[in-house]
Amino acid sequence: MNQQIMYALIFLSIFLLLVVTSHVLYKFLHVSSENSRKFLHVSGGILALFAPVFSTSHWWVLGLCSLAFLFLLFTYIKQWLPAVHQTERTSIGSVIFPIPLYICFLIAENRNDYLLFYLPISFLTISDALAQWAGKKWEQHSIQLMNKQKTLIGSTFFAISALIISSVWAIVFGLEMDQVIVLAFTTSILATVTELISTKGWDNLTVPLITLACLLFLRTT
Repeated sequence: MNQQIMYALIFLSIFLLLVVTSHVLYKFLHVSSENSRKFLHVSGGILALFAPVFSTSHWWVLGLCSLAFLFLLFTYIKQWLPAVHQTERTSIGSVIFPIPLYICFLIAENRNDYLLFYLPISFLTISDALAQWAGKKWEQHSIQLMNKQKTLIGSTFFAISALIISSVWAIVFGLEMDQVIVLAFTTSILATVTELISTKGWDNLTVPLITLACLLFLRTT
């Protein structure tokens, strides 16, 4: 079997296993839908971060992301998998999650600069999840924003984690310290504002794409 086909099948199998695990957590272990969603969000994002290591072409990533998107869209329309799609507020975040993965990978591959992939997807995977967790945990003790869909504490957690994540990735990719500072503050601020104003799950798309756009500007100037 072609090695790339084997990797693709492994990625697809792990994704389906994560979906099943989230369902088991919700259905049989009585974990809330918010937490089962968060489990798939974080674990799926971490899985995606390995794509540049195992994918030799963006076409493989397109195929995997397309299958994931169609699966998530179908189950969303059919109102299946409440462990993945059920939320207290209307959200399509679980469905559009694969879209920025492919876009960021495609641009990163074309420019041979995988910071363009790792940083946006890290924000999507970690900072966004931390913002949701903090906002939910301290919702009653925080200022409510955007018609009570966002909280000040959630945005604060997003900003701090984004600043740390962007600094780490910039150092890993060998940037000079002045470049690290500019990149970290610029991307974390823009991503935080974008996450704050993006409701109904659209932050799963807007946060990585605005981060990607910011990086493209900074890396070409």
